[in-house]
Amino acid sequence: MYASKLIFILYFILGFSYSTKAQLLNNIFEQKDSIYQNDTQTVRMHIEALNYIRNTEYFDMIEKGQTLFGVLLQLNSSFQPYKNILVKVGLQTRQDYGSTNFNTVQPVFSISIFKNKWRYNFGALQGTTNHGIIEPMYNIDRAITNRIENGFQSIYKSKTFFYNQFLVWNEPTYKTSTNQEKFTVGLVMDRKLFNSKIWDVSIPFNGTLAHRGGQLNGNPTPIFSRVNTAVGIKWSVNVNSKLKIRTENYWLFAADFSPNITQPYKNGNATWHTLSFMHNGFELMVNYWAGREFQSPVGSQLYTNFNPDNYEAYRQKQHIVMSRLMYTQQLYKGLKLDLRFEPFYTVEYKRFQYSYSIYLKLNLDRVLGKI
Repeated sequence: MYASKLIFILYFILGFSYSTKAQLLNNIFEQKDSIYQNDTQTVRMHIEALNYIRNTEYFDMIEKGQTLFGVLLQLNSSFQPYKNILVKVGLQTRQDYGSTNFNTVQPVFSISIFKNKWRYNFGALQGTTNHGIIEPMYNIDRAITNRIENGFQSIYKSKTFFYNQFLVWNEPTYKTSTNQEKFTVGLVMDRKLFNSKIWDVSIPFNGTLAHRGGQLNGNPTPIFSRVNTAVGIKWSVNVNSKLKIRTENYWLFAADFSPNITQPYKNGNATWHTLSFMHNGFELMVNYWAGREFQSPVGSQLYTNFNPDNYEAYRQKQHIVMSRLMYTQQLYKGLKLDLRFEPFYTVEYKRFQYSYSIYLKLNLDRVLGKI
């Protein structure tokens, strides 16, 4: 009976979505700054404006819905003092519509060193969705709420291997403060086993560690150290010049290494399966999630087996079948539109829920001159 319900739900979602056109590509959030061979001693100005509306109509006890509606504006200047060094200085603001004040105003500063296929970032990282971590382990909303991530990052890129290791210093603590320090460590690896013009296969690995603690101020809030890992296999095929099919399958593990466990579950596991169709700017994705006692402090709360704001709201098992439709179009050079509709069914909650998002991103880059 349980299996037949799942088959029916999956069939319904496939039927609903395929008529319109799958792992989500978060190109709208990408940061692509880099060095230019002939730009030594050159100063550039960069303006990035990301208008967003993300509405989640969630009613489950694990996560309630919310609406993010506003604009992120970043203005920065970059300077390339040497052929392999990039310095960036600027300001990032976020304003949620309906408020006359800025939600955040942050400085942006980074020094990037390029060496062969390596890039080392100090200060502002190529963070959030740029890390390439799957959303159950790294919340996509962080591209709005935590747009600037500061710390250290090392990235390696080649035709067959991708490596990204980073440390995000989320919250500092001082001798006179009463809070605890918080940081997040991440590791992403992707090794291609086979690569051709038609199809490729790769083995990805994701890992995160979220920590809260410190010894300075005797804060009674419990210390925590929580780890998530995922290993999978990815396969994609270019059917023709317009149609691409991909599938990604992950096995996830969650563990709490805190001195005292304060959440409902210590260890957990999950599986995450994706089938994706891309055609002429449209992307259809079907996901299946099966989690048991799973938790992720920096992941999308939707996939966690308890509500971190209310530990009495928990569920030992969680099965989700999701359909996603996304359309991305570059309207003009530097101006991109991204539309998303994401209905899903939670088997334990026995109800369809959904979210939708609209993003409009403006990117302007101009050379100011040489120093």
